[in-house]
Amino acid sequence: MFYLFPKKIQLQASQAKWSLQSAKAVLLIVGLAHLKSQTDFTDSVLAQHLLQLIKKAKALDIPIVDLDMHQPQHGMLHLGQKLGRDSQLVVAGMVDSQFKQIMKYMSSVTQNICVINDAILLQNLDQHIQWINTIAAQNIQHSNTQNVTRLWALSAPSELILSSKGILLAIAEQLDMDALEIDPEVDLREYGLDSVAMVSLIGLWRANGADITYENFWENNSLVKLFHFLKIS
Repeated sequence: MFYLFPKKIQLQASQAKWSLQSAKAVLLIVGLAHLKSQTDFTDSVLAQHLLQLIKKAKALDIPIVDLDMHQPQHGMLHLGQKLGRDSQLVVAGMVDSQFKQIMKYMSSVTQNICVINDAILLQNLDQHIQWINTIAAQNIQHSNTQNVTRLWALSAPSELILSSKGILLAIAEQLDMDALEIDPEVDLREYGLDSVAMVSLIGLWRANGADITYENFWENNSLVKLFHFLKIS
């Protein structure tokens, strides 16, 4: 069921001119429950890419809509609540004939649609390449997982990154935990936050204007202490 994704040279470049911005993004995952029911899904590259997208979306407070094609009404209602004319709809998951019809409706709501070309599944590789090349000719953008998550991170506003919510979500991403599972009083190292993750977080915060060093983080290694050090209420 899961095939190797096409190489970049096999795909036509998108003609769309707009740039991905995390503040405008809505992530649509199509058919995730069905994919998870497949025995070989967990070890697939598709699963890795979908997980990477979901984790980054959660870390940047990007809305995520799960569209079950067996019962699409709830997902479409949720999507309608999140999607506006200026929204950027980022699409991943299963692509079948029913979803292709839904895509036409989405195009009437927003012109800013980006398909993740290494996080979708069609019947086979040939159909995958053909569909990506078709939408590229229709000015629908496509890109890969690594590029999308990188652009999301680079475009995230500093006021989010350095807010209490943004810091919590970034730490939760590094720990691969749900943010609500983190006790604000507990030393983050007890959850498994290592020096590599700490350096990554410090780099993120410093790039957005925070005055913090590794030693500062080491000495203030709980959410409560960290928020106090960074003067975040």
